[in-house]
Amino acid sequence: MGEENVFFRKNGIMIYEDAYGKVYFSKDHPESVVVLARKDNQFILIRQYRKAVGCYVTQLPGGGVEAGEDLEAAARRELFEETGLQCGTLEYLGKLYPASWRCNEIAHVYYTVDVVSSSDQRLEVYENIEIVYIDIQDCIRQIRSNEIQDSELIYAVLQLMLRGYLKDGE
Repeated sequence: MGEENVFFRKNGIMIYEDAYGKVYFSKDHPESVVVLARKDNQFILIRQYRKAVGCYVTQLPGGGVEAGEDLEAAARRELFEETGLQCGTLEYLGKLYPASWRCNEIAHVYYTVDVVSSSDQRLEVYENIEIVYIDIQDCIRQIRSNEIQDSELIYAVLQLMLRGYLKDGE
């Protein structure tokens, strides 16, 4: 992996420098999950402050996969914790490397139109998440105008378009 110079190791994350002076970080458990949920003509997204970029980001609900946890079970758990929503059928849209030039993280992306119940969020103490219902065409417009920059959300919407799930004028 090129761990020539390890700067820091804590909570399953290692920050290291390779032989060329490039700095990377590596997670012991690099898999995460996100869910694009749709209800009628709206996507159900979240908005939260992200310290690393210094602003609020509109994105998909999701998070890390616990050791030994099935990916789909993790996706359901994260959707429920961050939005209070439970879903029936989940469709796997694929995986992406959100920052392959810097980190080994792998994000697995799911989609559902089968929202079956709603309750209160079950947030971690450090989370402050706003649930956002956004019209699908408004979401696409915001991606087009670069108001939405989250790679996982953009990937999910692109996958829906490529699979024919989003029609013109929707």
